[in-house]
Amino acid sequence: MKVGIAQISPKLLDVDSNLQKHIKYINLAKDKGVELLVFPELSLTGYLTGWITPLVSIRFNDDVFQRLLEASKGISVILGGILEERDMFYNAAFFIENGELKGVHRKVYLPTYGMFDESRFFAQGWEFRPIDSNLGKFGILICEDAWHLDGYLSYTDTDAIVLIANNPLRVVVSRTAIEVWHEIASIPSLFFGIPTIYANRVGVEDGIIFFGASRVIMGDGEVKTQGSVFKEELIISEIDVSITRAAKYRSATLREHLNAIRKNAR
Repeated sequence: MKVGIAQISPKLLDVDSNLQKHIKYINLAKDKGVELLVFPELSLTGYLTGWITPLVSIRFNDDVFQRLLEASKGISVILGGILEERDMFYNAAFFIENGELKGVHRKVYLPTYGMFDESRFFAQGWEFRPIDSNLGKFGILICEDAWHLDGYLSYTDTDAIVLIANNPLRVVVSRTAIEVWHEIASIPSLFFGIPTIYANRVGVEDGIIFFGASRVIMGDGEVKTQGSVFKEELIISEIDVSITRAAKYRSATLREHLNAIRKNAR
């Protein structure tokens, strides 16, 4: 499977500009033969939306969303935005493919500590549900979701886990955020033999620097491709399904977890 990561710098609160950038990268990915293109968290809006959140949200029948669906014909795309549903607003990831919506993941864990204040502005998602597509079954984690085990355990029967993020450059427990997030992105391969597509943004918002360094990690833990630090770019890589198959077979953790699920389902 040929995958791409659009490691972009969204313009804060400028949905029209960001939409044009999405369409540009989608068309470029198509030209390069990419089958799945992944954008970072909140790629349509930027991160620090604050009290402007309702003004930059989208609904499924909006012109913005319809234009994205049109652009997705001939490719699969995962992108980030703010979803409005019944007067609630979610930090969401949309999986679109060939002009159709395949699924939505609403961020479950909203960080509200230190520099983060998401629960003030967003409603909380309630489940980790795999999304079926023509390319296989995918699990999506949005940033803070990746710090909690229930997401990974819900996605053990998937072909790949997609982690989209707005990770800033800072120190986390005496290590750099780049080191920490690269370790987190390795969790699916380490425990379950599942490949990971880690899409992080670049750029600066209100003095906060986002570092990029996105990665594609194979099921056996090999870092197949890594993006640049602080640079907008289209990162292209391949996920070898034969490596995933072998890695899953070797994973006793995966086997025991799936056996327990199926036993409890009887």
